[in-house]
Amino acid sequence: MRAEKPVIVYVTSDDATDSTTRKLEEVVFKSEQLGVGAKFFDTVKMSAGDAMQDRVLKDAGKSEPRLVFLNRDYTVNTVLESKSLSSGRITKAMESLVRDNYSDNFDSMVKEYIKLLNEMDRLEGKKSTLADQRARLADKPNAGKAKKLDREEEEIRVEGEKLAAREKGLLSFKAKGEESKPEA
Repeated sequence: MRAEKPVIVYVTSDDATDSTTRKLEEVVFKSEQLGVGAKFFDTVKMSAGDAMQDRVLKDAGKSEPRLVFLNRDYTVNTVLESKSLSSGRITKAMESLVRDNYSDNFDSMVKEYIKLLNEMDRLEGKKSTLADQRARLADKPNAGKAKKLDREEEEIRVEGEKLAAREKGLLSFKAKGEESKPEA
C-alpha cells in the first residue's frame, strides 16, 4: 500500500493540562511555514491510546505529544517527541520527508506559496474596496463610475483566476518515481 502523500501523525497527550501540548498547539503549529509545508502531507491527529493500538505507531516513540512522520509506504521516517518539538525541528523533518518522497523543493514551494497567499490577501482587499465603492454608487448612481468599477471587477476576476491556476500548479507535487517520462 502507498499513500498519495506522506503522513504526519500528531499523537496528543491525554492530559488536558499538559503545557507542552498547549505550547505546541497555540504557538508552534501556528507558524505560517509549517501550515504551508503541511500541504505536502496528509495529517492525522490521534490520542496516545489509539497510537498504542496501531501496528505502525506503537513502536514510534513513547512520550506525548509527538509527531510521527510516515513515508508514503507507511514506514516511520522521523519521530519528534515532547520537548524536541519546535518549529525548526518540525520544518527540518518535513523537508527531509519531502526530499525522500517528492522531486519538488520544499523551501522554494513554501516561499512561493506564502507569496501567493500574500497576493490573494491583497486581491481580497481590492475586492472589499470595490464592494464598498459599489455600495456607495448605489446611493448616487453615476454611469461613468459604474463602468470603471465593472472594468476593475473584471480585472480582479481575471487576476483571481490566474492566482488559482498558480496555486493549483504549486500544489501539484511530483512524487519520486512518478515524474513524467519524455516520450520517445
